[in-house]
Amino acid sequence: MVWRGTDRVLRRPVSVKLLRPELGSDPAFTRSLREQVRRVASLPEPPLVRLLDTGEQDGVVFLVREHVEGVSARAILDRDGPRPIPEAASIAHRVLEGLAAAHAAGVLHLDLEPGDVLLTADGEVRLTDLGIGAALHGSRTPAEAAGLLGARDLPPEQRRGPVDRRTDVFAVGALLFELLTVEPPRGRSSPRTLRPEIPRALDRVVARALAPAPSERFPDATSFAAALEPFSRVPSAPRPPAAPPHRERWVRTWLVAPALVLVLAAAAIAVGLWLGRLEVGGPLGIRPANDPTPAGPSVRSPDTTLVEVEPVRVSVLDPFGDGREHDANLGLAVDGDEVTVWRSENYFDGRLNKPGVGLVLDLGRTVEVAGVRLSTPHPGFAVALAVGDDPRALVDGAGEPIVTTARTERVLAGSGRYVLVWITSVVPTGSGNRAVIAELEVLGAGRA
Repeated sequence: MVWRGTDRVLRRPVSVKLLRPELGSDPAFTRSLREQVRRVASLPEPPLVRLLDTGEQDGVVFLVREHVEGVSARAILDRDGPRPIPEAASIAHRVLEGLAAAHAAGVLHLDLEPGDVLLTADGEVRLTDLGIGAALHGSRTPAEAAGLLGARDLPPEQRRGPVDRRTDVFAVGALLFELLTVEPPRGRSSPRTLRPEIPRALDRVVARALAPAPSERFPDATSFAAALEPFSRVPSAPRPPAAPPHRERWVRTWLVAPALVLVLAAAAIAVGLWLGRLEVGGPLGIRPANDPTPAGPSVRSPDTTLVEVEPVRVSVLDPFGDGREHDANLGLAVDGDEVTVWRSENYFDGRLNKPGVGLVLDLGRTVEVAGVRLSTPHPGFAVALAVGDDPRALVDGAGEPIVTTARTERVLAGSGRYVLVWITSVVPTGSGNRAVIAELEVLGAGRA
């Protein structure tokens, strides 16, 4: 049973899940659940719904989690029927991304069904109820745990053990089968037998995920997600219909010149973006790449050679908070891939409510630093920068905050082993109020 509630201290909506009373009276289950809760609380999100608190009152165990305004995949299937193929594959792909992060932290779901997948109005997919199924398996025999989970489609090993990440792979295969056909697998592995327009290649992917033997499935969530990638791309919008043939020729002729200008301008912008000479941003929507106006002076100078300095480690500096800030995903901010991103925690009211939180880049040695580059898909949050040999002392030495753009390049002249990126505000991102960093680069100074 899930209730919507209000956190009266932080003034935010929450969801409160009440577990069965017979589970609350079982010491083995409550011990197992506490262990799972500790692991789940440290997981990154999204697409995982954040766990905020847990407790027990009058023998009833409850979990408090972030409230997500959305509709479950179960409700959508009941209301609208099978989902379009790209949408179904995209939902499963996003669920697998969340499971991959959970598995990396040693957390299995083991109770995944369409009701645990929430879809928000802005297109986000969120996965909830991590830890409960694993707590059941940690406190009971596999057969007893499977009995409590009900007569749903469970992989064979979940009834006799042992379970591992491939057990969750099977569950996502069952989820995808149902998204495509609105029917649970019930021993079937080919959704194409119910829906012939499903591509054979996608049918093979689903069948592999639903293989009875774990050794025949995808070995993990990441490899399953990679196999779904080609099918989860939403096709481009259809072209508008051609103009009716009865339109006068002079109208089409009058439109040729401005249309040609627009086509040439669009081509020039596309080439500029491709060559890196232009970027999205600025008052007109497009500006020269590394435009220094919103974020301070450029790092470049005629007599300086810039060399990227790869950090040996990145860590969180949170002296005014709980000391953590999605630590498990910090490496995504410096992995050289702008597609992967590090996200801060979700600050529900849009304010940090503390002076700041920082990422510390350990360069491994003292370096003469010239500047920092920062890329983000959600510009507008503010950061200050500092360089030196004592990470904690850098907070006091950080300069004036600057407002980030999609690609910010900022002078940071000085030497030291550590570079601090001190975040002082967050922005709405569609999945909460956060700072999101796709890539951080430290630029060392040399002479031309």
